[in-house]
Order: sequence, then structure tokens, then C-alpha cells
Amino acid sequence: MDIASEDEILEYLSRVMRREEYDEENIKFSDSFKAAELLGKYYGMFGDKHVSSAGDVIIVDNIPGEKENAQKA
Repeated sequence: MDIASEDEILEYLSRVMRREEYDEENIKFSDSFKAAELLGKYYGMFGDKHVSSAGDVIIVDNIPGEKENAQKA
């Protein structure tokens, strides 16, 4: 028996998450939820490591602070 490939594992987890594996009645909600959690971890969707596919990060310094107070004085 061969070792499962990465794609094969991801496809299996996706089928379980969507409750497509076997019959819907045979997959518990907890199994479906766990498959979604594992996929989310694989794609780095949780925590500070999440990187949006929308593009570059733009930091806007628009918090009032000492700079504004100094300019008003």
C-alpha cells in the first residue's frame, strides 16, 4: 500500500468536510468540523500567520496622537 499523497489527503478531508464521503448520515458533524479545522490549519487560516490573497499589506497611520497635537499647537 502506498503512502497517501498531499493532494489525496486534501481531497479526502474536503469530501468529509462537505459530508460527501459515503452517505451524509454516516459522517458525524464533529468529523466534518474536524476536517474543516485540519484544512484551515493546512492553509494557515488561523492566528497571525494568515496572509490575505488580496495583495500587499498597507499600514495607515491615522490614529490621533502626539503628531496632531503638536501640529495644532
